[in-house]
Amino acid sequence: MLQPTYPQDISMFGNGMPIQNIETAVWWEDVAKTYFFKGDRYWRYNEEMRTMDPGYPKSITIWKGVPVSPQGAFVDKANGFTYFYKGKEYWKFNNQKLRVEPGYPRSILKDFMGCEVSMDSDQERDREQRPPPKEDVDVVIKLDNTVDTVRAVAITIPCILALCLLVLVYTVFQFKRKGTPRHILYCKRSMQELD
Repeated sequence: MLQPTYPQDISMFGNGMPIQNIETAVWWEDVAKTYFFKGDRYWRYNEEMRTMDPGYPKSITIWKGVPVSPQGAFVDKANGFTYFYKGKEYWKFNNQKLRVEPGYPRSILKDFMGCEVSMDSDQERDREQRPPPKEDVDVVIKLDNTVDTVRAVAITIPCILALCLLVLVYTVFQFKRKGTPRHILYCKRSMQELD
């Protein structure tokens, strides 16, 4: 929930802080510091003193493996990691060793949302730049959970058939109640005259 009196101007953090376009801010509670990232630099704010620490900004390269211009970050205090993300990838930063863990960056879509990612970013970029096909294309959807699909089909088809049966009964009932429409009778008589 947004707290009362917020948002506030970033200039409240003191001199030396860029006044616009901070890309990421992350609070390290254990050291009472908030780190602000923009481009290839970062700033450190002392929460206890309520001032910017002297000697900043510094190069982001001190955060070994963290990308330039990260778009966001959050701290996993229980396990000692800070997760930085940018685009569709994330980096797991070890707060004790002060470097990104081996094997990163990884896909946010795959690891956090459970999506299957079969293309690397270069393949995806090539696919986006390719013009759409000009002919009709068959779309094949691979279903992972066939049991649920069969169950859904087994429920849907009888429902559709029951609906068709109700429409048929309703139509027959209307014919009996109101009689056969004239244009159908005329068509029937015209066909009998041909015999």
